[in-house]
Amino acid sequence: MVTPLDDSESISDLIGDLQKAATKPAKQRTTKISVLIDKVCSKAYADGLSNASLEQLVDIFTRPNELDQSSLGNLIRNLYPATRVPDIIVIKVVGGLGHGRLKPSYSVQAAILKWLIMVYDVLEDQRVLSQLYSVLFNLLDSSTLRPQLCHVLSLITRRKHVRPFRIQALMELTRQGGNEPPLVGLMRVYKDYYPDVIVGEVTSGRASVFTHPNQEWRQRLGEIQELHIQKTQDGLPAEKRTFRVARKASAKGRKSSVLPQVYTSHAQETSVTLEEIEDVHKFIQKLEKIEPPNQLVAVISDPLLQKFLQLRSSESNARRVDSWLMAFFEDHLQSSHTGERQILEMLEAMLGYTRHTKTLPSACLTYLRSMIPTWNGVAGREVVVGLLAYIPIESWEDLYESTFQPLEDALLEDDVTTGQLALLTFYKSLLDQWMVFLLSQPRSIQEAQATITALVNHASNLSLTIIQNTNTVSAHSTILDFYETTAALITHPTLKPIVRITIPPAEVIYSLLFTTSLSTVSRLCAILALYKKAFEHAMAPKPANSSVQDQQSYPKDYVNHFNGYLMDVCNCFWRSRAFNTSDPNALGCLLPPDVTQALGQYVAGLDTNLSLPSLFSFSYSLVFSSLAIAYVRDLEDSAEDQIDRRHAGPVTQNSLRLLEKDGGLRLAWADYKLGVLTYMESQGAAGVGELMYNTMKHLMTAREKAKV
Repeated sequence: MVTPLDDSESISDLIGDLQKAATKPAKQRTTKISVLIDKVCSKAYADGLSNASLEQLVDIFTRPNELDQSSLGNLIRNLYPATRVPDIIVIKVVGGLGHGRLKPSYSVQAAILKWLIMVYDVLEDQRVLSQLYSVLFNLLDSSTLRPQLCHVLSLITRRKHVRPFRIQALMELTRQGGNEPPLVGLMRVYKDYYPDVIVGEVTSGRASVFTHPNQEWRQRLGEIQELHIQKTQDGLPAEKRTFRVARKASAKGRKSSVLPQVYTSHAQETSVTLEEIEDVHKFIQKLEKIEPPNQLVAVISDPLLQKFLQLRSSESNARRVDSWLMAFFEDHLQSSHTGERQILEMLEAMLGYTRHTKTLPSACLTYLRSMIPTWNGVAGREVVVGLLAYIPIESWEDLYESTFQPLEDALLEDDVTTGQLALLTFYKSLLDQWMVFLLSQPRSIQEAQATITALVNHASNLSLTIIQNTNTVSAHSTILDFYETTAALITHPTLKPIVRITIPPAEVIYSLLFTTSLSTVSRLCAILALYKKAFEHAMAPKPANSSVQDQQSYPKDYVNHFNGYLMDVCNCFWRSRAFNTSDPNALGCLLPPDVTQALGQYVAGLDTNLSLPSLFSFSYSLVFSSLAIAYVRDLEDSAEDQIDRRHAGPVTQNSLRLLEKDGGLRLAWADYKLGVLTYMESQGAAGVGELMYNTMKHLMTAREKAKV
C-alpha cells in the first residue's frame, strides 16, 4: 500500500536513507524498509526521478543488497525518469545483468530488462544499447531472461548486428528450446535483413509480438515528463525565458517584489500585448503591433520587455524608466521604510538589466555614489562592484573623487588584503567594459586615453601593494588577470590609436617572475610578449597618409626600460646569464651588485660546478626543471633501443656532449632548449615560448625547421 506523500521529506533524503538501509540485514535496521520504499515509490510516481536519483536507485538494485525481491520489484516498477535517461544509467543497468554470486537475482534482472524496454523511447542516446549489443546477445543462454532479452534485441538490431555467428547461435538456441516464441520472433527480425540466408523451419511456429509491456506505465511516464518540461520552463531564471513574459510564482508569506510585473491594460483589438507572446516567431510577426505595458520599469527584470524596448527604443521610454528609478532610490535615501532586502533585490535586478544593455542607468549611478560613503563594504559587495564596473568614461580626477576613492575606503575598511584583491578585480572588470564601450563607438572619446592611462597606473600601484601584503598564487593570478586585460587593450587593432602602452612596474614583473608557480611565470611571459608586439607596432614607420591621431610616440628611455624586462627574462631562462647587467638594456632584475656577488659566492661554495646565473635556466629552475628532464626522458624512451645510457640530469651543454660519447642520446644544446619550449607548450605552458620566439626571431625559424 502506498503511503501518503509528505512534502517535508525530499526524494534525495529518502533515497539516502534507503541506500543505508539496503546494505543492512533486516534484523539490524532501525526503520521499516517497506514504509521507506513506499515513500520513495510515491514520490517517483508523483513527480518522476531526476537523473541523480534514478542513478542512485539503479545502484541499489544492481549491487549486492539485503532487500527482498518484493521490495526490489516495487522499486523497479516505479522508476519513472523525469527527463531522458542518460547513457551512464543504461550502462549500469546492462552491467548488472548476467551470472554470478554478486549479480541480482534472475527475477530482478528480468524486471530490469522490462524497465529498459519501457524507457527505450526516452533514452538520451539509443545508440548506447547498440554498442552493448554483444553483451546482451551473449546472455541469451539464460532461459529466464530470454523473453526480455529478445525484446530488447529486436528493438536495437540493425543490419550491422546480423552476423553469421549470431545467426548460427540463434538457430542452435531455437532448436534446443523447441522454437520458443521470443527466439522465433528475434529470428524473424534477423530474417528481415537477410531473407536469402535464413531459410528453413527456424522461423516457423508461433513468434512473440514485441509490443510495449505496460501501456498504463507508458502513459504515466509521458505525463510526468510533460509536467517536468513545463515546470522546467516556468522555473528557469528570467534571463533564460527570453520570449515569454517573466512571471514570479506567488506564495503565502512571501513579500511582493519591488519591481512591477509586465501588465498591459490599455490594449486595443488590433494590438497585441506582451503577455500573449509565447515564442520567437510570434514575437517577430507581431512586433509592430505590440502595445507597451503600463509600467516600463518592468523592463529591469523581464527579458522579453528588454528585447522589445531595445528594438523599439525611444528617449521617452528611457526617461520613464529613469524617473521611476530615481523616485525609488530617493525614497530609500529619505525614509527608513525601504529595508535592506528590498534595496538589495533592486540592485540585483539592476545588475542583470545593466549586463543586458551594457549601460548603467543614471539614476542607479547617482544612488550608488550617494550610498557608498556610508556603505560597510560587505553587504551586497558583488552586486555593488558589478554595477560600478559599467560606469561611463569620464575624467579620471572626477571619477576617482566621486566614486573610486569612497569605494576604496569602504572595501579596505576591514580585511585589507581581501579588499585590495576585490578592488583590483573591479578595475579589471571596469577596463573590460570600457574596452567594449570604445569598440562600439564610431568615434573616440576625448578623455579615454588619459583616463585609461591613469587607471592602469593606479591599478599598478595597487598590484605592488598586494604583492607586498600577500604572496599567494591566487593573488598573483588576480594581478595577471588585470594585465591580461591591459595587454588585450593595447594590442587591439581598433584601440591602438586610443590607448597608450603603460608598462607594469619593474617590481611587479620581477616579483611574479621569481615565483614557484609555472602558471604564473607562463602567463607573465605571454603578457610581456603582447606588450612587445604593441611596442613594435607603435614604433614601426607609419605611412605618409596616416593621420596624427593614428600615431603614438614613446620616449626612447621608456622603450629601453621595457626591453630591459625582456633581456632579463631571456638571460634567466635561455642564456643562463641571470642578473647580468652588461647586455644592452639589461636591468639585472634590479638586484644590487653586492647582493649578486654574495649570492654567487654562496652558490659556488655549495658546489663548484654550479653558478648563480645558471640556476634559473630550464635545467636548474625550480619551475622548469621537472618539465625539462621529462622532455629528455620522452626522447630517451623513444630511442630506447638505440641508446646505451640515460642522462642522469640536470642537462647542461657539457653533459650532452659527454652523454653522446658514452652512447647516450645525441642532442644538441640548442635543440634541447628549443625542445623544452615545445614540450612546455604541449603541457599548457605556452607563454614562455611565445616570449622567447617574439624576442629572439631566429628561434621562430628554428622551430619551423624542427617541425619539418
